[in-house]
Amino acid sequence: MTRVLISWIATGNDFLESGGVNEAGTTMSFHRHFFERYDRHILLYSAKEAQDTRAMHLLDAIRKSFPEHRVSPQWYAPFDVISLEAIQSRIEPLLLKHADDQIDLFISPGTPAMQTAWVLAHLTLNLNTRLLQVRPKRFTKDKQQPELLEVSIKRDALTASAVIREQLQSKGTSTALPERFCMTDTLSKVYEHAKRIAAAANTTVFINGESGTGKELLARYIHRESPRREAPFLPINCAALSDELLESRLFGYKKGSFTGAEADRKGLIESASGGTVFLDEIGDISPHLQQSLLRVLQEKEVAPIGGHPKPVDVRFISATNKDLRALCKAGKFRWDLYYRLVVVDLSLPELQDYPLTEKAQLLRFLNKEKQAQFRRPTPLELTKEIHDIILVYPFPGNIRELENTLERLYALCPDRTPTKADLPTWILSSDTSFSLKLEDVIQEHVKHVFEKQGGNQKKTAEVLGISYNTLRKRLGY
Repeated sequence: MTRVLISWIATGNDFLESGGVNEAGTTMSFHRHFFERYDRHILLYSAKEAQDTRAMHLLDAIRKSFPEHRVSPQWYAPFDVISLEAIQSRIEPLLLKHADDQIDLFISPGTPAMQTAWVLAHLTLNLNTRLLQVRPKRFTKDKQQPELLEVSIKRDALTASAVIREQLQSKGTSTALPERFCMTDTLSKVYEHAKRIAAAANTTVFINGESGTGKELLARYIHRESPRREAPFLPINCAALSDELLESRLFGYKKGSFTGAEADRKGLIESASGGTVFLDEIGDISPHLQQSLLRVLQEKEVAPIGGHPKPVDVRFISATNKDLRALCKAGKFRWDLYYRLVVVDLSLPELQDYPLTEKAQLLRFLNKEKQAQFRRPTPLELTKEIHDIILVYPFPGNIRELENTLERLYALCPDRTPTKADLPTWILSSDTSFSLKLEDVIQEHVKHVFEKQGGNQKKTAEVLGISYNTLRKRLGY
């Protein structure tokens, strides 16, 4: 494993007042006394230009005094060195590039905010990092040479879990169809239909499904498989924004059209030209926005706030977990917009409708995915008891809730097998009367499917893949 040292230039300590390199300074001293264990030193600095005179002098001095030491400068344009957010945005991508290395963070040089950023990165990124600082020789017992100290701070697994999720979202991992995808038999039927729809590049698509079933994932798949794949895919959650903000985000605005409009801004619809706009939670938009969106679909043009209409070429995919037809009947959603949006519709099943074999398949897949995300050498070991409890729990939050539950176990159990106490209380208290015996679970599943099929025995037998007589025995007839 490559051993990498990373540190900032110690501006106030690495240089003399005359501008020359301080041979007794922090960086030179580390190379003189402690560097023999490292393969590489990444030396960070911020200056107006990459070829900063002082930084180059320090690099030259290191290479001259220690020619066998490998030093790589990393330049950053000037930024606020006391802004924790600004520092984190620079060091975290660098650290993640070295996820497979042993990383030692020399935290002595730099501002207090820089030191704090190193500590937070060590605690939350779940990398193979150590925090190091040096005690100057005048403060050591023998006062002969400096002392290298490791700063020991307990990692916070729950915080690490949250940061990993945030990193994945910022990279698009959670919102794009990954190369490795658990395509169960239940999902494959939906995706096969979606692939045929994708070829019709101008057809609007409506996706119905409960929260956590993967509506945006399906929308991205349709875009990726369509002739529009090279153009943008732009999603927006209609329920997350106020009416005014959603309107400005969708349609854009012209400078001066309202207070705070200091410059022209394109809306998502115009920005997605040639591509796809995904309107999630479409059932939550106001009557005013329904009218504006209907105009876009009818006229194939968009009018920025305070501006003139412009032609647009986009495909719309919309989704909701609400019953749009019921909203139309109640006068809360326009029928004419409904018919424009629901040209082709797709429905994603709830997790509780998956056969137990597919839930087990999905659980195995997510376990492997979390192993990679948490950088564990092996997948989390689940006892039969934990495995069975997870399989029979209905998961009203669907696949997202299952994923979050598994993520929780990874965070809470970094070096041990999970127990029942590690499961969320709502899973343990949801139903204490169920049986984990295979025969009982099968019986409950048959009854559940029978109810879903409206009491139709023939359809139930077909869905379950069993004979009519077997079904009747299971139902007690």
